[in-house]
Amino acid sequence: MSGKDRKQNGLGVDRATVAAWPDQVHHTKMEGEKDEPPESWLNESGAPRRHMKFAWREATRLPEHPDYADLLGTPTFRERFVEIWHRLSEARLPAISAPRVGLACVVAVLIFSGVWILRPGGPDYVTQVAEVREVPLVDGSVVTLGARSALDVAFTNRERQVRLAKGEAFFAVSHDPERPFIVLAGGRRIRVVGTKFNVKYDGNRVRVSVLEGVVNVSRGSAASDRSSGADRSAATPTVRVVGGQQLMVPATGPFARPQSLHGAEPGAWRKGRLDYQDAPLAEIVSDAARYYPHAIRISSPSLASERLTTSFRTTQIDQMLETLPNTLPIIVRRDEDGTVRLERNASAGE
Repeated sequence: MSGKDRKQNGLGVDRATVAAWPDQVHHTKMEGEKDEPPESWLNESGAPRRHMKFAWREATRLPEHPDYADLLGTPTFRERFVEIWHRLSEARLPAISAPRVGLACVVAVLIFSGVWILRPGGPDYVTQVAEVREVPLVDGSVVTLGARSALDVAFTNRERQVRLAKGEAFFAVSHDPERPFIVLAGGRRIRVVGTKFNVKYDGNRVRVSVLEGVVNVSRGSAASDRSSGADRSAATPTVRVVGGQQLMVPATGPFARPQSLHGAEPGAWRKGRLDYQDAPLAEIVSDAARYYPHAIRISSPSLASERLTTSFRTTQIDQMLETLPNTLPIIVRRDEDGTVRLERNASAGE
């Protein structure tokens, strides 16, 4: 069993074990077709009995879905059931009430139909200030989520789709030509089969940096992703970005050409370092703010557009701010609440 298969959730049950449950339920013949699992199965994993009973009931109901016959035994079937279990375990419910069980049944049906699901609690994965989190996905891919970032995951039998709602993420995508891996970010669509790349979304622009392989970037939404490939290619221009290149995609207007990374490593922030070459101050501050407990404000658009080459650790944001006046016409001011204000030094002139 590989390391990723042994990955456990909050209830201490590894993914490989959960993935096998639907088949176990399907092939177990219960006297009188009872809905309750056998005692030996309840005690096998060590998870709370109420959660194991819930999992058994959900698995017994899955054959009622019209797609069950086609999905049984396929990776997609197992992945969807695993996602139901792991979302349940992350909730850490003190008890499973009847309304929650009903809701979970609806969730299972929606997962089978391929509909994007947003839980009432927000995105599937969220990080806080200065938090970096590694998220293993059920297909073998691994996402490293940067600080103050949010990610949704929705896998179907046709494609593996995730949505970066904000922040930054590095994707190491497992190869599966039958199901492309799609990243949605701010109305942009990044499509790959198997590669390693970084996506940063600041609420306006999207930057895609490729470490290995090839990605195709276009504008598109979750709705447009459901159209045929021919329809998408005819309506939306696509830019090909290869290893060692990056692409900045503005909110509107034509795409620029991919640019060389000039030796910079995509996803260097995973090692606790932020590196920039001739980058606008606005981008540097936006990234630093995700690792800093206080707000950082830039006084004017002209100051935000000043460009800078710098490198610093994510634990050295204060030091970086204090050294800005050495290279830019900036005055650094701090409010009582900790807010940092970057103002243009009037003596340097506009």
